Amino acid sequence: MKRIITACLEQTIKFETADEFEAFKGQLERKGVKFRVLSAEPKEGGFIARIKKQYNQYDVGDYFD
Repeated sequence: MKRIITACLEQTIKFETADEFEAFKGQLERKGVKFRVLSAEPKEGGFIARIKKQYNQYDVGDYFD
């Protein structure tokens, strides 16, 4: 049987505004999701953010080191 020991997602997300991105970060914080912003910049008529975040409630291990 296999078991997931650690898990993390890396996502690139396009938001319409920086305020929408800030609201998204607040939502993650309220839910207790561990995350790290890799980059965030205005681009392509919106706001592009690259983040790493905890997958479900699994341990993130050394993904954020």
